[in-house]
Amino acid sequence: MSKAHNSQISRRYAEALYNAVPHSEQSNVLDEFKKVIIILGDAKIKDVFYHPRTSRKRKNELIDLMGLSKILSDFLKLIVEKSRERFLLGIENHFEQKVLYAQQTTKAEVISAISLTTDTINELKGKLEKITDKKVIINNVINPKIGGGMIISVDGKVIDGSVLNSLKQFQRCLIS
Repeated sequence: MSKAHNSQISRRYAEALYNAVPHSEQSNVLDEFKKVIIILGDAKIKDVFYHPRTSRKRKNELIDLMGLSKILSDFLKLIVEKSRERFLLGIENHFEQKVLYAQQTTKAEVISAISLTTDTINELKGKLEKITDKKVIINNVINPKIGGGMIISVDGKVIDGSVLNSLKQFQRCLIS
């Protein structure tokens, strides 16, 4: 099955969940869904839940043990019934995108050589919110290899202000 087909399936299920969840509950269901993904990421649970020989009944029992809201529990049981477990991460990602879009919120990944201070993150958040005209959730990723500065990814755009990028540009100027 192609990646495009997988993405299409994930998107369809995410759309169905989004439409089924009342607007006022979407953030709560998203938080629950994120916890489910973390739980299912545990090696032992993953081996059982995703194993083809694990019965639907056992998978549903595992879902019941998570103590989820009825709507998410029923949705996950539908996923199990339709043998779509392998799409859960994609479904969660698409569902998150829909919820954030509805809340006029976006995510920004900020790669820096060192951990950013709270003040720096808040200042950057304010500037990104002005640029995007949306609320911004910042995820600071530490990568010492960039040397300094930042690489900011938001709404499909990348701003590379890293020392590494500056050195590469300088090198290109010297070579040309």
